[in-house]
This record gives sequence, structure tokens and C-alpha cells, in this order.
Amino acid sequence: MIHTVERPGAARLADRLIAEFGTSSSALSASPERLKRALPDATHVVELLLAARQLLLHSLGQEIRQRTILGDDRAVQQYLFAHMAHMPVEQARILHLDAKNGLIRDDVVAYGTVDRVSLAPRELVRQALDIGATGMILAHNHPSGDSTPSNCDMAVTRAIFAAAKLFDIRLLDHIIVSRSGFYSFRAKGHF
Repeated sequence: MIHTVERPGAARLADRLIAEFGTSSSALSASPERLKRALPDATHVVELLLAARQLLLHSLGQEIRQRTILGDDRAVQQYLFAHMAHMPVEQARILHLDAKNGLIRDDVVAYGTVDRVSLAPRELVRQALDIGATGMILAHNHPSGDSTPSNCDMAVTRAIFAAAKLFDIRLLDHIIVSRSGFYSFRAKGHF
């Protein structure tokens, strides 16, 4: 006779989440509605997962606020990955920086569709001027999973760089985030 060992409740729930979402990061990034559909009989677990996500995002935010942004690319990438990698539509955000490259504010500036988001350089520069930012890091996600920039991504980056430069605001990087990784315009020598 073969005896099977019953997995504890937490392990069974984790198995259900991985089966539904594929990865733990996808599960932690899922919308409340998708989590409720995946665990209809465990709403308390959904609430705990949402709380855990908020704790993680807060922790990553604290980490990048305690140092200069450009001093730790990995912390910035982890922060952006946690916020954006598993979004079902494109989202653009700006990390507004002070003169010492410390984070002033993180703003979601646009939501798009599954394969594009519209950005207006004039509005991005105006917002930076309004809050006294001297530097910006632009970030957006690619829900497709491929972080390679499109021709449109390249063109809008050049336009934002030029518009910001007119007002002595530095566009320090444009980071494209996907489930499979990052593309940094600065690291690739575009700035």
C-alpha cells in the first residue's frame, strides 16, 4: 500500500496559485479580481496576498528613497519590476529626482493598451518643473515579455530627452520593464 503525504494548507494554496499564474511574481502581481477567481474559497488568503504585495512595494520604495537613484541600478530595477512587470497593459511612470539624484516622487503618468502607451513630452516636462525635479527616469512596461524598445519607444525617448534638456532637466534613463528583464537606454549607451 502506498501512502501519500498530504501537503499542508499553505503549500496547497501556493500550488493552486502557481498553477493559475505560472510564477510566484505573477501571482503576487495579480489583480484582486484575478486572485479572487483563483481562490474563491480563500478570500482571507487573497487579503493576505494583497497586504504582502503592499509591504513588498513599500519596502522596495524605502530602499530607493534611502540612496541616490543612479547609485543603485539593481534597486531601481527591482522596484520597477515589482510595480510594472506583470501589468496586463502598458503603463508609463516617471521617477522625479532632485539635484543629488534622490527620489522626489514616483508618478504613473499614463496607461495604455497591451502594446502601446502615449506620452506627451510637454506634459512630462511641465510636471517635472511643477515639482522642482532636476532629473527624471522614465519607465514603461511591455506586457509581451520582450523588453526590446520599439521604433516608437526610441523616438519618444529622443523627444522627451530634447524637451527636458531645454529646461535643464536631465532625462537620466528610460527603462523598459518586462517579465523577462529590462532594457536601460543609459546602460545601452543612448544617453
